[in-house]
Amino acid sequence: MGITIKELSKISGYSCATISRVITKQNNVKEETRRAIEELLIQYDYRTNIMELRASELRQKMILIIVGDLDSWYYMEMIRAIKRETAKGRYVVVIGYSDNSVQQEEEYVKIAIQEKYAGIIFVNVRGGDNISRLLEQSGMPVVFLNRGIRLSDFDTIRSDNYYGSYMITSYLIEMGHRKIGHLAGNQYSSTAMERRRGYEDAMCAGKLPVTGKSIHVGELNWESGYQYGERIVKEGLDYTAVFCGNDLMAGGLLEAFAHYGVKVPEDISVVCYDDTPVTARAGLTTVGVDPVRMGKKAVELLVTTIEGKHEEGSSIVYRPQIMTRNSVKKLV
Repeated sequence: MGITIKELSKISGYSCATISRVITKQNNVKEETRRAIEELLIQYDYRTNIMELRASELRQKMILIIVGDLDSWYYMEMIRAIKRETAKGRYVVVIGYSDNSVQQEEEYVKIAIQEKYAGIIFVNVRGGDNISRLLEQSGMPVVFLNRGIRLSDFDTIRSDNYYGSYMITSYLIEMGHRKIGHLAGNQYSSTAMERRRGYEDAMCAGKLPVTGKSIHVGELNWESGYQYGERIVKEGLDYTAVFCGNDLMAGGLLEAFAHYGVKVPEDISVVCYDDTPVTARAGLTTVGVDPVRMGKKAVELLVTTIEGKHEEGSSIVYRPQIMTRNSVKKLV
């Protein structure tokens, strides 16, 4: 057998995907590029290796989802929506779990670039300068879902976290609450910081104090919520309501309250960001955006970029909605 597609790509500078399209006689190749590649195929005595060609074609249809957290039902709903939508275009989804590690995210990006994947969807990842640089240099089609990279121009789809937090905090104030605590996510998360800012501004607008004990920084997981619940009980913090930055922390908080005999909403009211089956079963009032809607939009944006129909970076921000249940006690 003569030269392989990968070897020819290294020699010529043309991508494996472009060479494969010429070999399979697809139409979406410039005529001058087609002629140049056909000459190279003759020059280097290329003989079609069906297995290699099929592997190359498969990689062109692969979309990598990089996700930092597999515990969240909210992210899982996004991923399920992405999988359903990509299947309509006969794309294959591969999931890379980074465990919130920037280094692991970088490794996944390098693999996707090296193997010529069709594109990447990031679900709530940390990102960073190295990842931004890799993506810009490679021209890899990409969409950031629920959280983007600061000072970058990639397609991003997210909830209006500031507005949602401002709205849910204002709702608590309207229900007569004046001592409202906030369990926030870690500051590495731009999403968590936007939600914290919304809480702080709503408290300021209501002329309510935000003290050193008003905000507790957690890790967006169940353990953080449970530990915060223990702190409230053991330190005797006299909140009448708590706003949790996500559903996982709210779940941990509720379990701690149940363990220590604290009743919701009789003893303390609780609300959180992200409406999930966990929060629905617990009867929590929540604020957020439908994850299925966001997942579908991410696929739509990515596919239009892959197919060359979309070039400039888009930032799509959805307005969240409040889902009122029975976790808030009216004080006035």
